[in-house]
Amino acid sequence: MPFLHPALENAAAGLASLGAAAAAIGAPDPVTALRQIDCSPQAIRESARTLSSGRDVLVMARLEFERGAHSAERKWGGEPAARFRGSADELDAHYRQAAEAAARTASVGLDLADLLDRLADQTAARVMLIAEGVSPAAVALLAGDRSAEPAVREACGTIAEAVARGVATIGEATTFLDAFGTPVLQDEN
Repeated sequence: MPFLHPALENAAAGLASLGAAAAAIGAPDPVTALRQIDCSPQAIRESARTLSSGRDVLVMARLEFERGAHSAERKWGGEPAARFRGSADELDAHYRQAAEAAARTASVGLDLADLLDRLADQTAARVMLIAEGVSPAAVALLAGDRSAEPAVREACGTIAEAVARGVATIGEATTFLDAFGTPVLQDEN
């Protein structure tokens, strides 16, 4: 199964001999570890752009509604016009809140995509350095040299730790998403 992130896909390809050596001794599979941080920042960026376009639609709809409300208000008078204006103002506030929330969410989506992209690139680079450093031991182990086993096990453990640090960084760095658990428009009950 291919990786979503191209840097991780390339790193996984570079782990072939280490992965085979790990399998030969029952060590953790470095490619499986790498899958834990796989992501698609491009898909998140596309979603953010779509959300931003949706925000533009909301803004245009709000402006059209406001024009219609003003037109209707000019033709009416008295208490019905005042009640209508109050309802129109309330709906306008909802339009504004929804548009602002869409803009904030799109911005956060772009920030999140950048963060994930950076972490995937950094993790892939780190994993490749580890794999390159242990490559002679992996080749030796595959050729039957059991003395290379500790180096292969250590490299697999170091890769798992590097991936775990990247995953932890995502969790720590995305606390800004907590605010998105609260609905923009509260139910009126």
